[in-house]
Order: sequence, then C-alpha cells, then structure tokens
Amino acid sequence: MNTKSLPLMWGMMILGIALMVFSQTGITDSNQINGICIGFGAALAVLGIGNLAGKYVARAVETPDIQKASLREENDERNIRVRERAGWNTARITNYVLCFLALASALMNLELYITLSFVFLIIMEFSLTAGSLVYYEKRM
Repeated sequence: MNTKSLPLMWGMMILGIALMVFSQTGITDSNQINGICIGFGAALAVLGIGNLAGKYVARAVETPDIQKASLREENDERNIRVRERAGWNTARITNYVLCFLALASALMNLELYITLSFVFLIIMEFSLTAGSLVYYEKRM
C-alpha cells in the first residue's frame, strides 16, 4: 500500500467532516455559504473515505505476486505513455468544454459569478499545464 497518500486521504476526510460541521453551527447567517460548505464537505469526506476503504481492501487481498505484477504494469513504459496521452487528451477536451460553457453562460446572461467560475477554471487549467510543462522539462 502506498503510504504517501494516506495522510492526504485522512486529511480530505477530516476537512470534509469539519466543513459539514461548520455549516451546521450557525456561525454564518448565509445559506449560500452553508450550502457550499456542505457540498464541498460531503465531496471531500466521501472521496477520503472511499479512497481509504479502497486502499485497505486492496491491501487485504493483495499477495506478493500480485504486488510484483502490479508494480511491473505500473512502471511499464507503454502503460506510462498511454496514461500520459489519456491525461493530455482529457485536459484538451475539458478545456474546450469549459470555454463553451463560459461563452454560453455569458451569452445567456447568467449570474456573473457563474461565468467567472468557468473563466477561473480555464485560467487554472492553462496555468497548471504551463507549470507542469516547465516542471517536467527541467526534471527530465
């Protein structure tokens, strides 16, 4: 089991539960902020719990032979290249979808925060792509 990701999973679960508890305490009077806290909290808690359960179940059924085969498959150059191309295509398609949604929300005169959310996601995607390219160019 990869122990590097365990603190992240526990952190996601704890942060999610804390956000849900925060939304129920009544500290803020805004229903919108409470709804956002519940939404993000539930998503983080479910992802953390699901990943933790998956890791512990996988550890319980894995044998040394399965671990060796899994590690060999994970580090196989062809599989690495397939994952890289799949990730790149996913990012490209997501970028087009976000651009379409931003344009459509602007043309439909939706609330400004909705359009700005799509624009922020586009800028974030471009920034992460540029940052990753610089990082991996120096690393490799």
